[in-house]
Amino acid sequence: MLGSGRTVSGDHGVRKAARTALLRRGRTRPARRRRDATATARAAEAERWRRLCRRAARPGPAGTGELLAEVRRVAAAGRAQDRGTALDELLRAPPEVLARLDRAARRPAAPGTGRPALPGDADPLTLLLASFDPDGRVRRAAVERLARRGGRPAAAALALRCDDRVPQVRDGALAALLGNAVPDEAAVAVRLLIRLAARRRAGDALAAYRAALAAPGRRRVVRRLAADGDPRVRRFGVALALELGEYVRGDLARTALHDHDPVCRGLCAERLLELDPDQAGRLMWARSADVRGAAVAALPDDVPAARLVAPLADRCRTVRAQARWKLYKRGEPPVEVYRRQLRRCARTTQARLVAGLAAGLGECGDASDAPVLAVLAGDASWAPGVRRAAMRALGRVAPAEEVRRVAVPLVAGEPPGLAREALDALTAAGGAPPEALRAGLARPEPPVWRAALRATVTAEPSVRREIASRAASDPRPEVATAARTRLHPWLRPPT
Repeated sequence: MLGSGRTVSGDHGVRKAARTALLRRGRTRPARRRRDATATARAAEAERWRRLCRRAARPGPAGTGELLAEVRRVAAAGRAQDRGTALDELLRAPPEVLARLDRAARRPAAPGTGRPALPGDADPLTLLLASFDPDGRVRRAAVERLARRGGRPAAAALALRCDDRVPQVRDGALAALLGNAVPDEAAVAVRLLIRLAARRRAGDALAAYRAALAAPGRRRVVRRLAADGDPRVRRFGVALALELGEYVRGDLARTALHDHDPVCRGLCAERLLELDPDQAGRLMWARSADVRGAAVAALPDDVPAARLVAPLADRCRTVRAQARWKLYKRGEPPVEVYRRQLRRCARTTQARLVAGLAAGLGECGDASDAPVLAVLAGDASWAPGVRRAAMRALGRVAPAEEVRRVAVPLVAGEPPGLAREALDALTAAGGAPPEALRAGLARPEPPVWRAALRATVTAEPSVRREIASRAASDPRPEVATAARTRLHPWLRPPT
């Protein structure tokens, strides 16, 4: 009996706990719904401000005026939550939006609108608007209060006031900006100061802020700038970090090889090569052409020609030119290196290497290299990239008759890239035959028929009019439109 009583009591306790949980769940559901509704409303309000900022970033004053009117309305009569959302989106918008708001706020207001007051307990949005006020005394008071308050809105307003036309406002804003630089505020300030650097009154503000950030106690701020999402701010931060010696060699090599920003890659590559010229061999395989060019320039002048084969055959013209200059400086003609390496190439050689060698030979070779290039361009057993590079090089070095002999058969039945290069080579050689122009215009690929239309400018006037007139009645609308555009100046009556 005792055991049975315990069982009944235990079941009763379980049922009571279940009822309590259900009651609590029922009471929390309305609160959860209210929270979800509030989050949805906040997201919708933020999206509305983002749309306003995007319209203000477009050319023209209409979007800026609309945004300014809405900011003034929310600052005067909006809820605290709405003012916070507006301020957050203004700081996330492109920096040009705040600069345009600053200019638009100086214009005379519409009758009856007035200017926002500056109460003693003004919030950051109201102070930001007051810093745009046409009255210099209001702007100065806003700057003083923003300097005491701090934060990202204060940094944005102070950076804009570094371009103020009143010296007292301008000097006070710069002094406040230099005295309080924390990572997030510095990113906002630099984002605006970089855009204002070309202005006469704000020209020295960025240099002064850079000097302040170079202080020993602000290295964390510099590292934050070097990781910012704005490309200009990030480049500023990386350059300053390099100047202060914040990067070790591993960081420099990693940034030079893998960073997505070309300016940052180039800056880190230059510094790495200054510290350790032996890293040039590693940087020669970077994705960036600027980094590869800097690596080639850092090689010693007596580097063996065999080590220069890869940069001589680089896919970038400037890297190839830098490698050739290494050979020219010591009196060794690079054309002999190109000829020797091309003679060693076979069908199994890497296509990118053969294509680079053919392109380089076209840049420094002469008419005696035309037979080799003609074989590479006309033989279908070579890779398409090799044939395109050889055709382009042939147009540079071969006589016009040789170019026509090789290029005309390639227009009709070859891959589009090769046909386009053949038409461009014919254009450079002095003119494409009518049959090549007709074959090019009949191709369905846009790069080919566009190259054929370009090639008509070097044809005889009668052939040019005949080809353009036929293309103007082409059933393909894009071909007909492009041909009519070229035909229209010829049909214009003489003046």
